[in-house]
Amino acid sequence: MSKLKIKTKERRFETARDLYGIFFEDINRAGDGGLYPEMLRNRSFEDSVLPEGYIQQEDGIHVKTVSGWMDEFCNGEGLCRWVKGNNIPETEIPAWYTHNAKMELELTDTLNEHRDAALRMQFEKDGSLTNTGYCGISVKAGESYSLYLFAKAKEEIGLDVAIEYQGKVLTGNSLVVSGQEYTRYDMKLTAAEDCHEAQLTISCKEGGEVLLGFISLMPDNTYMGHGLRTDLVEKLKGMSPKFMRFPGGCIVEGTTPSTAMRFRDTVGPAWERPSKLFVWHYRSTLGLGFHEYLQLCEDLGMEPLYVCNCGMTCQGRKSVLLEGEALDEMVQDTLDAIEYAIGSKESKWGRLRASMGHPEPFKMTYLEIGNENWGPDYEKRYNMIYKKVKELYPQIKTIANEHVEKNGCPAECVDEHFYNTTEFFAERVNYYDDYDRKGPKIFVGEVAVYEGNYMGQLYAALGEAAFLMGIEKNQDIVTLASYAPLFENVNYRAWYPNLIRFNNHQSLGIPTYYVWKMFGQNRGEYVVRSEDEGGRVYRPRTGMASLKSNKELRFRNPIWNGEEAKITHELMGHVQDTEDGRLLQLPDEEQKKEFHSILEWADETKSFVVFGEEDQTYGRFETDIFVEENAYFELGIFSARMVRSYYEEQLMITAGVEKEWDAALVRPFLWKVNGGQCSLEEFGYMHDNKLTEDFAISVKPGEYHRFGYETDGKQIRLYVDGELQKEISIPYGPAFVSVVTDTKDEIIIKAVNFAGDVDPVSITLDCQVQGDYTVTLLSGEKGDENSFEEPEKVKNITVNMHGASSEFVYEAPPYSVSALRLKKCEAF
Repeated sequence: MSKLKIKTKERRFETARDLYGIFFEDINRAGDGGLYPEMLRNRSFEDSVLPEGYIQQEDGIHVKTVSGWMDEFCNGEGLCRWVKGNNIPETEIPAWYTHNAKMELELTDTLNEHRDAALRMQFEKDGSLTNTGYCGISVKAGESYSLYLFAKAKEEIGLDVAIEYQGKVLTGNSLVVSGQEYTRYDMKLTAAEDCHEAQLTISCKEGGEVLLGFISLMPDNTYMGHGLRTDLVEKLKGMSPKFMRFPGGCIVEGTTPSTAMRFRDTVGPAWERPSKLFVWHYRSTLGLGFHEYLQLCEDLGMEPLYVCNCGMTCQGRKSVLLEGEALDEMVQDTLDAIEYAIGSKESKWGRLRASMGHPEPFKMTYLEIGNENWGPDYEKRYNMIYKKVKELYPQIKTIANEHVEKNGCPAECVDEHFYNTTEFFAERVNYYDDYDRKGPKIFVGEVAVYEGNYMGQLYAALGEAAFLMGIEKNQDIVTLASYAPLFENVNYRAWYPNLIRFNNHQSLGIPTYYVWKMFGQNRGEYVVRSEDEGGRVYRPRTGMASLKSNKELRFRNPIWNGEEAKITHELMGHVQDTEDGRLLQLPDEEQKKEFHSILEWADETKSFVVFGEEDQTYGRFETDIFVEENAYFELGIFSARMVRSYYEEQLMITAGVEKEWDAALVRPFLWKVNGGQCSLEEFGYMHDNKLTEDFAISVKPGEYHRFGYETDGKQIRLYVDGELQKEISIPYGPAFVSVVTDTKDEIIIKAVNFAGDVDPVSITLDCQVQGDYTVTLLSGEKGDENSFEEPEKVKNITVNMHGASSEFVYEAPPYSVSALRLKKCEAF
């Protein structure tokens, strides 16, 4: 039984007004074909055109930036697995196919200066051109769709336009193209029946030549008529988000100066916006641009949080620094964006906003300077933008990517990102408790379980919910939070998991979506003091022992539970039998070459071998190790493979490394022995986490000593020569986590039960409450997840309950998140 004591008379501080928001980045084709419901893929015909700064590789699949970043391109189709998984037939120009016709890119006679290509078509009689959309075009009976195209022809040519499926026309119309200049042609198409696998066909009975400059097909039914996909926006609305961070993310940085995000490329008529190759392997025509973001914020009552490029390309992808005029231009682009948002309609960019249908200013509340940037080069650029913005717009709240205040830079708020396992988040409920309250505010801009056994499943949502409760308890310093990524077109996955998944006609939220929905809809006005206690959930670990060393290491007689322990995996280095035992040697050049610059945490200067198999978990391991003067070696505990994140897995595949076992995938607890000093540590992002303080052992150099450990899944005991040196608890999180807020009339309790059994939680309050109360509940089995077959297998339900009082018991279901709303008997 867990306990929760609530002290409503001790209000700690007000809740952060804008705490829960959303973060949109165009990843997984979330923009074109997604939130921006363009139905034609490659509508600008430019997908196969390499932008400036990219070099095609000899294999025809990969491209490389001039700074050295490698990516798959596949002639503009994106990732090879998309081509294979979606059964995309080969074509010269992505998404476009011909019958009795010839197509080719026109790279000079384009629609306008922003277009890299047009499509030149030479039709034979009864020739046709087809676009397959985003794995099919989805239409509904009785609904209308607007098509427009820009075209020109030396001689008049008649074209028939149809949405069809396997030769059956679902809707169609005709047009005649003539004239030496590009002309816009518009038509309405109304579907006769439902179909999700249709295609657009442009046919020519008589034959002829035409030049197409741009083409678009959009549904007329969009959210509030503002051009965004209704079901996706409604899912966002259900979260009650208070802000939206946009447009990224890594796409803000780009991988070359030409692909870095610029505000001015994302406003004005769609056909005048240059398309952009994103770091996530595909081009976007930027139909979802700055204006559309601001409009969505207004429609859903969200505060805009704009992320600008700070004058650097992505530091994680072989960064390029902008200098001189290029840097000045990027700084000015940020100022122009702010003017577009909040400038008067008489200003340069305010006039453009007015011409786009919004004469009155939007909001511009927050500005994040850069994305995931760091170091002296970032600080220089951060200071430039900060100074300029504050001179002109002192009311805008700025956000830094790192703790620049430690180096003397002004900082109002700092963006911190967290990607890890369920257990990582569950163990860090109190992460912000001891943060310096005199420093900047914190924005948890990206947070998600993205590796481990429960990605996208209910148990991951529990870990994330617990971490969010820790954030709620610290709303005096953590004032903004958002999950990442937000959207995934399931046919074009580049990252997993994602909060909302969709295809061309369906959408669903993963279990975590319902946590954010629950938390966004159940906000109090004050955080009140509360104390909870309950059981422990120890981190599940498997695997046996391993050895690491930065020079040759002699060992002998390895034993596991009384039997010989055999080496099963030589991950780095090799083992050679000698007369005096076994010799662990350093990696050879072939191993170093294989892992160099691919595996960040696989130190190519160390040997690394694993004993036994992953199902051998609890027990005792020991071996004799020859201790040299100033010896350094590491004895690994729980040496099993981690479930790698989806992104890391794909990087490995792209790099050509697909080994079942590799040195980056095995992350044991490490008993590090450095001379006579020791520590027990685990791998952590940016730096290892110490599980113990340093401690001394007594060993005589030049002799063998018997090192060993034993574990029961809750404790680890370390031995040298049979003597216990240290006993350490395996990391654990609380089985019960809660946070309490209130208003004048209500008390809101959010709680997580990590246990697989009902937890009867004893709740004590310092005030009287009414007996009737409501509970919003998310629960199920640990591994439950949603799918298009069962889109709401895991979802929130709200139930009415009775029996609340100043002392009562709430039975929290197994593996659950609950939000209880209690009504006070008297106003506080």
